[in-house]
Amino acid sequence: MINSTAGDKVFVSWSGGKDSYLSLLLARETNLDVVCLLSFVGADGNSHSHGLKTEVLRRQAEALGIPLETEEVTWESYENGFERAVNRLKEERGISGGVFGDINLPGHREWVEKMCKRCTINHNLPLWLMEECKVLEELIKRGGKAMVVAVRRDIVDESWLGKILDGEYINYCVEKGISPCGEYGEVHTLVVDGPLFSEPLKYNLGAVEREKKQARLTVLEA
Repeated sequence: MINSTAGDKVFVSWSGGKDSYLSLLLARETNLDVVCLLSFVGADGNSHSHGLKTEVLRRQAEALGIPLETEEVTWESYENGFERAVNRLKEERGISGGVFGDINLPGHREWVEKMCKRCTINHNLPLWLMEECKVLEELIKRGGKAMVVAVRRDIVDESWLGKILDGEYINYCVEKGISPCGEYGEVHTLVVDGPLFSEPLKYNLGAVEREKKQARLTVLEA
């Protein structure tokens, strides 16, 4: 679903993971002018969506050759933060639309539509209603490398942490009846290489942090 017109200036809502990355590729292929990536971060400097350190996202953006914009929010202030960030990008970068990596959760699409309407910008969802296995297959076919950085350990085995998504992971999800794209928080990823990268992302892996049902792999800048 692309509502913007070729040449329009847009931002990509950026988690650093596979869905936002594939959305970036598809947006570029439809000739949208991606002027920046937009990530929402907490007071701790970690991204709200995947818990990745801002510096890792910034290094990733540098490798992609696209500026990274950040906005500090809490979950309670997320909508106000979104509106504040978009208004800033409209004024400073001339954006008229946003690109989002949502796939099939109606509530997520409704939120995007509501917020973009409030901010008077177009919303673009290049992955909307794409079959989940196809999303991963498309990423892999294009040479995108997405590393698993967090799992719901009550659903996905921790042994996947630090591994690159591949056909084996797709088969694992199908056999287990797991959402391949982790639409319910089963897995989060960090894209470390692929099209548009000038060089692979440099990083170091730290400890695995466990909180309630989630296991998160610490990723540090190299």
